[in-house]
Amino acid sequence: MNIRFQPPAPATSCSRAVDAVTLADLAQVFDPAVNLVRLRRPLPPGLADCLHAAHASGALGSGRRAVIDAGSPLPIGTLPELPGRDTVDADVQLLSGLLADLTGCTRVGVRIEVLDRAMCPRWHVDRVALRLLCTWIGPATEWLDDRCADRSHLGSDAVMTDAAGIGRATAGDIVLLKGELWPDNAGRGVIHRSPQLDAPHRLRIVAAFDAVY
Repeated sequence: MNIRFQPPAPATSCSRAVDAVTLADLAQVFDPAVNLVRLRRPLPPGLADCLHAAHASGALGSGRRAVIDAGSPLPIGTLPELPGRDTVDADVQLLSGLLADLTGCTRVGVRIEVLDRAMCPRWHVDRVALRLLCTWIGPATEWLDDRCADRSHLGSDAVMTDAAGIGRATAGDIVLLKGELWPDNAGRGVIHRSPQLDAPHRLRIVAAFDAVY
């Protein structure tokens, strides 16, 4: 993937979200003026069908958690052997490897969340350094542009001063979010929330990746 780790530079007072065109463009996250990078992409063929089948069988429950070597598939037994399982594993390998390239970590925490309602419906920031999110099924993560936000109201709808500042990912997109623990980023973590799940979208399956040191 050839994404090389770089030490972060000091952040600016107002951060922004940017779109990447290639995997290498995800390195824009090192720009101190950027706090979110989104790479649009379609879901790998067969991935959603496999997850729908696993959910229908009850094998996923409310989700799965694992710590893996970066660039490795999910541990045996995390998902049942269904058509498309290899596609899920390949995506986990890709996404965990991307995070490792960006952070220099060798181990990655993976959370697969199975949701029938918004997990974090209010605008908030995360106390992490850098998180990679990919929604596999259903509506994807929403974020709020700093210029349309009042951070003194974090945790409530009042943080949004202009709805024009809402950005939305779609299923399959790779989204990198800087949190409050990214060096020199305190007070500038990405303001984001989980989308509401209304009919016919009553199921959301999202994968979150965090560096483990």
